[in-house]
Amino acid sequence: MNLSDTARAQFRLDTNCSLECEFKYRIMINPSQRLDGARIVEGMSDDFRAVIYKGDAYIMASDELIDWVREKYSTFKCEWFCKFENLRNLDKKLNEYGLCIHDTHLYFLPDEQFEGYEMECPYDIRWFDEKGVDELRKAGNFKHALPGSVTQPDVIAVAAYDGETPIAAAGASADGRYMWQIGVDVNEDYLHHGLAVFLVTELKERILEKGFLPFYGTSESHSLSQDTAIRAGFLPAWAEIFVKKLN
Repeated sequence: MNLSDTARAQFRLDTNCSLECEFKYRIMINPSQRLDGARIVEGMSDDFRAVIYKGDAYIMASDELIDWVREKYSTFKCEWFCKFENLRNLDKKLNEYGLCIHDTHLYFLPDEQFEGYEMECPYDIRWFDEKGVDELRKAGNFKHALPGSVTQPDVIAVAAYDGETPIAAAGASADGRYMWQIGVDVNEDYLHHGLAVFLVTELKERILEKGFLPFYGTSESHSLSQDTAIRAGFLPAWAEIFVKKLN
């Protein structure tokens, strides 16, 4: 699997971008349309979406916004897209159409040079498939590992057990045609033992074996979560802007 090509194939679905458009432009701006296989984030609007990846921008905008977006961003240096000044101006424009920026997120993809994470895990490790994740969700407080989203269904998980008590879990949701997202939770009494890194590493490798591209997302200010991603063999890859309708 070529990781970058797979990611770009997903981003094209996410933003209604053709392969021809990708070949021609570094900043791709297309009309909003929900395509089969796109990553659909529950509660977010399709009226605007931006994925900033390796100096390129995959953007889609509604009919009301697209002329402004093209004028504003066709020659924009997209590596600075998430500067607060730009986000403030974008949010102000979105407000005119009953929209607002809900969040920005930093995402990680596997590091192809990663040599592995060495840890002798002293706990019982158990795997759960799509039919078994509900059992794990009910057994522990794993809201990041197993959020239970309708549009991003949980499909696989791995958990550490102390006796019969689940103490940590990493789960993946089938977010799009090509990409599965990883989340992780560790019970407070078991923090700082390396469990998050161990479980995320194991899950990442299992997802790759299944033929999907694993990715890991977190807030730009969550340095502990970013550290987990890097130690588990991920590298920062793209930023994304999410928009929702104003209440």
